Amino acid sequence: MAQKTALIVYAHQSPGSFNAAVRDVASQELTEQGYRVIVSDLYAMNFRANATQDDIIGDLKNPELFQYGEETMHAWMEGRLSDDIVAEQRKVEEAELIIFQFPLYWFSVPAIMKGWMDRVLAQGFAFSLEKMYNNGIFKDKKAMLSFTTGATQTMFQPDGINGDINITLWPLQNGTLHFCGFQVLAPQIFWSPAHCPPMVRTAMLEGWRGRLKGLLAEKPLTFAPCELFDLSFQGGFLLWPKVREERESQPYGITTGHHLGKLLPPDNQTRAQPRDENKPDCKN
Repeated sequence: MAQKTALIVYAHQSPGSFNAAVRDVASQELTEQGYRVIVSDLYAMNFRANATQDDIIGDLKNPELFQYGEETMHAWMEGRLSDDIVAEQRKVEEAELIIFQFPLYWFSVPAIMKGWMDRVLAQGFAFSLEKMYNNGIFKDKKAMLSFTTGATQTMFQPDGINGDINITLWPLQNGTLHFCGFQVLAPQIFWSPAHCPPMVRTAMLEGWRGRLKGLLAEKPLTFAPCELFDLSFQGGFLLWPKVREERESQPYGITTGHHLGKLLPPDNQTRAQPRDENKPDCKN
C-alpha cells in the first residue's frame, strides 16, 4: 500500500508559539500513523502573499488589461506558473489530507496564508465552473482548519460579542475549501490559549493528539450539494423550486449560508452532523 501524505500549511512567525506546538503534535502523530508529513512553513519560506503578474512566466495573454485569474489559469495550463506556486501545487496534489494551522487574524487567516490560497489554488488547478463544490477537483481529499483565537469561546457564541463562529468560518470552509471540492473536516479550535494556564494548554494539545488518532474516520461537515441547484446562467444557479418547496416545512435552513431566511442549522460549520437517510446527501 502506498504511503499516504499529509500537508500542513503553517502560518506563525515564532517557533516557540502555541501554533508551533500544535503543528508539531500533528506532524508527530500523523508520522506515527505512517503518513509522510510535509510542512509548508510560510513565514520561514518567506512565501510571497501578493498575487501579481510575477506569478506568470512569459508573455501575458492580455497585457493591456491584466486579469490575474484568467492569466494564471492559462499559465497553469501551459506550465508557465512561477516555481514557488508549482512547488506548492505539487504538495497539494500529493496530499490526501491538508491541515491549515494558523492564529485567527481579523476573523480570517493571516495575510500570508490568504496569499497562499490566492496564488496556489489557481483556476484550472483547483476549480472550474464545471468542477466545484461536491463535484470539485479535490473531492477525494480532506482538508481542515486548525487555529488559535485571542477570544474566549463564549465571545464567539450566537449571543457573544463576536457573533456565531459558524458564520465566521463559512467563507473559508465553504467559499475556499469546499468550493475546491475538499471534504472539509470539523475545525480544531484552540480557544484563547495565550490566556490559559500551562496545564490547560497541555490538555489542549493532548486533546488534539487524541483527535488525530481517529481524524480520517470522521465524517465531513455538511454542505449543500450542487444537485440542489439549477447550475445554469439562465437559472441563476438558484435552488430548484422543488427543493425550496420541500424545505418550507423544515425548521432550519440547509446550511449556514443557505439559511433560506430560517434558523441556522446548529453547529453547521463546527461539527459533522449525523446523516438522515430520508434527506438528500449534503456532505462533500
